[in-house]
Amino acid sequence: MNVLSYRAVPRRTQAERTAATRRALVDAALDLLVERGWAGITSVAVCERAGLTRGAFVHHFDGLPDLFAAALDARYGELSAAAQAGPRPTSIADLVARTWESLTATDFKVVIEAWLAAANDPDLGAAIGPVVERFAKLVQPERRSDLLVDRDAQAFFHTVQEAMLGLALGRATNHGRPVGHERSVLEQLARLAHEHDERIGHPGDRP
Repeated sequence: MNVLSYRAVPRRTQAERTAATRRALVDAALDLLVERGWAGITSVAVCERAGLTRGAFVHHFDGLPDLFAAALDARYGELSAAAQAGPRPTSIADLVARTWESLTATDFKVVIEAWLAAANDPDLGAAIGPVVERFAKLVQPERRSDLLVDRDAQAFFHTVQEAMLGLALGRATNHGRPVGHERSVLEQLARLAHEHDERIGHPGDRP
């Protein structure tokens, strides 16, 4: 006779269940933020996407601003870890290209949507403001002192940041589509980045 043996699955602790519920709500919020933007999200929609009850939402969060602060904080941790683990840029041109990739990635789109929403929602702005400030530090030139070796290069990269943020915001308000002048702006920034590399002596070939 075959004897069927089995290993009992250990029951999750209360802390593990709490963490799993919060994470499900956070993931649902992030997905909906990318898909619909802040204006299209409700607590009911978040609960439906997470497969949880309204009671679970109220138990873990004080409201949507509190949930989105937690969601942005979680996404910041993931992006920060990825930035630290990845290879460092080898030239200003490389840094410029990677900055644009970061600002147009799905992960960063949630930050752009949050910026737009916070401008018209004081409660949301108060809740997510500290987290958004930490996101900005991910692309600060001070972290690239080995590439931006003088004030001209640093000023150029500040210009790159502002121009690319404007383009990314343009996409966000244009249903995710590039604005008409996006390509020409990016080409000019790439050209200027190569000129700075040539002046300073960083490696990197023109495309």
